[in-house]
Amino acid sequence: MTFHHLVAISWTQSIDDSNISAFAIALDQLSAECTELLHAYAHGRDISSRDVSSDYGISAAFHDPTGYAEYDVHPAHIRAKELLSKFAAKYTVVQFEA
Repeated sequence: MTFHHLVAISWTQSIDDSNISAFAIALDQLSAECTELLHAYAHGRDISSRDVSSDYGISAAFHDPTGYAEYDVHPAHIRAKELLSKFAAKYTVVQFEA
């Protein structure tokens, strides 16, 4: 089974494109530094026009829960979470195995 980690993010009103780009670069660096742990990794801006949508999403699939545990404490993940904490009004995490 694959361990899935999904994050849906709603930005604060004060965020601009340069902040979103910096966050995206941090996520690209994170996935590059954790390739041995990841089965698949994707992130991006929401493209829907639904009122219930979040602004940004992250989808990370790990070979197993142990891989996620290593990713969770990885320095690049901590750096990305620090950026997230500056500009996220709210974020939701869902994890499951399938």
